[in-house]
Amino acid sequence: MKVGTFIATMDNAAAIGQKPQDVVSAPDQLTAYMTARVTFLEQLAAQALPVQVLLANFSGDAAWSRYEKGIQQVFTEAGLTCPAISGSTESNMPTLQSGLAITMLGEIQQRRAFDHDQLSWYTYGLPLVGEEVLAQPEDVAQLLPIFQAWQAEIIQQVWPVGSKGLQGEFARLFGERHVECALDGAKSAGPCTVILLGIAPDNESQAQKIFLRNFEKLRISVK
Repeated sequence: MKVGTFIATMDNAAAIGQKPQDVVSAPDQLTAYMTARVTFLEQLAAQALPVQVLLANFSGDAAWSRYEKGIQQVFTEAGLTCPAISGSTESNMPTLQSGLAITMLGEIQQRRAFDHDQLSWYTYGLPLVGEEVLAQPEDVAQLLPIFQAWQAEIIQQVWPVGSKGLQGEFARLFGERHVECALDGAKSAGPCTVILLGIAPDNESQAQKIFLRNFEKLRISVK
């Protein structure tokens, strides 16, 4: 979403954390990291980089510092200085389950123009959700190579895949065209554990040297 001259992206998580009644038990820092990671990837998708982070914390005062560390971890992985983090905590009413929302405001970057239809498209990572994310961290699309390849313009387009799964994103990106994919297109990708990457054909060999695991080319054709 464009807000004035800024790009605003947001993600949230509920019932995932350290409270006894959470559906998925996970460290608060990890929950914030995965949530901030989605929000950061959506900035890259909009060809922007974050300059401000807003945190809405519904898990109580004690969770704030853990959430803050999770957000900072995203920027550390990308080799960036974390922007200022501000926001608020619901401290008047104790909650039985964890909840947070992270918004990033970013500035659009100057990058070479490209035509979506001229790119080669790949999946990176596997669609995972809930406990699978904790059990298979090696199959989650890794942030550092994505950012480095995007920054170097080896990747022209980052396209995060969320709860609607790959099929939902194929419809948005490719319309009525037929897409052949080795992965389960209907499965939720949870916190963007799989990413679609649009790569100029002359950059494909470089990309293949960077993404060594769970990196599969899509076959796209007219129906």
